[in-house]
Amino acid sequence: MASTLVRAALAAGLVLATGAALAGEITLYERPGFQGRSMTLRNNMPDLDRTRFNDRAESIVVRDGVWEVCTDARYGGRCARLQPGEYPTLDGPLNDRISSAREVAQYAPQAAVAPPSPAQYGRPEGYRGGGARAVLYEGPDFRGRAFEIDRPVVRNLDRTNFNDRAASLRIFDGYWIFCSDANFEGDCRTFGPGDYPQLPGDLNKRISSGRRIADRYPYEGRPNWNR
Repeated sequence: MASTLVRAALAAGLVLATGAALAGEITLYERPGFQGRSMTLRNNMPDLDRTRFNDRAESIVVRDGVWEVCTDARYGGRCARLQPGEYPTLDGPLNDRISSAREVAQYAPQAAVAPPSPAQYGRPEGYRGGGARAVLYEGPDFRGRAFEIDRPVVRNLDRTNFNDRAASLRIFDGYWIFCSDANFEGDCRTFGPGDYPQLPGDLNKRISSGRRIADRYPYEGRPNWNR
């Protein structure tokens, strides 16, 4: 009996810890370009019909976390996963059709991931095409001093005098992972091509290493650091 209670307590603790680790925020807007009525979610929403915002979203801002949005209630139908960034328009299958939304773990399996992409709001300013290139900015909205990464791996930004300084980011090509500690340790997030005018809280002024990991988002498992 005692061992059963211990196992139950451990399971409950695991559930609580997992829930605490996911503390994101997403805002749905009724019109393109973040116009019209809006609704902000900080918890999972299995059925938007309860909120009178069902099948209404035409643009989205993900402020923190990776969120899965689906065309049917209870995360059914067509789904896409959105990482932090701005989505001024939605792809056809999702436009005016989102019925449920939930935050998912960074490396959860399944799914198409939709970064704020060049197809949605043009190539980032200054795009030259090709190469492993990302730019970190000292201030939000791409202001202040900038540090251009023109190689695929930066193990320790402390050597560049740009450690723990970045507040915004532009990705020009490929998918990159940035971490709060050197050698790709600590809190890490993956970013695809596009503009990130405000970094999520766990990386804001905390980036210490970065690496290009793929041409497309590696959602079916953690990146292989040894290749």
